[in-house]
Amino acid sequence: MPFVVCVGFLMLIGKLCRLTYEQISVVFNLWLQGAVLTLSAILPAAMSILLLCRGFSVLRLLLAFFLVLYAILHIWAFFWMLGHYHLPFDRAFYLCVKDLQELARRWHTTYQMVNLLIFVFAFLFLLALNIGLSYWIYTIL
Repeated sequence: MPFVVCVGFLMLIGKLCRLTYEQISVVFNLWLQGAVLTLSAILPAAMSILLLCRGFSVLRLLLAFFLVLYAILHIWAFFWMLGHYHLPFDRAFYLCVKDLQELARRWHTTYQMVNLLIFVFAFLFLLALNIGLSYWIYTIL
């Protein structure tokens, strides 16, 4: 049921944007979600550097170091994903479907479950983590 709701949501957004289901899936799930996660991972790193500039301590230096590495990991993953799922849209969409089916086979579950785990639950978890880290650093500032 949740997968059907997600598909319906994408189809509605696609219709409003005059994009096919394949096109809106690539734009929304890969490009938009990837960009949002990457930007949300950069924010705590930038805030930790600002915190370090306001007053030096070894703890602040370590925090900045690890959060910058965390942001770099997100940036690398985003650019890897953009390279792997490059245009044309149909190619990117069907390669993503193939990869999700392969993960489903390896994890002994369904394509729909892997899709939900990655594009809904993992996305929301990482986004909440990045927002939480940013909020935590903001309260220190």
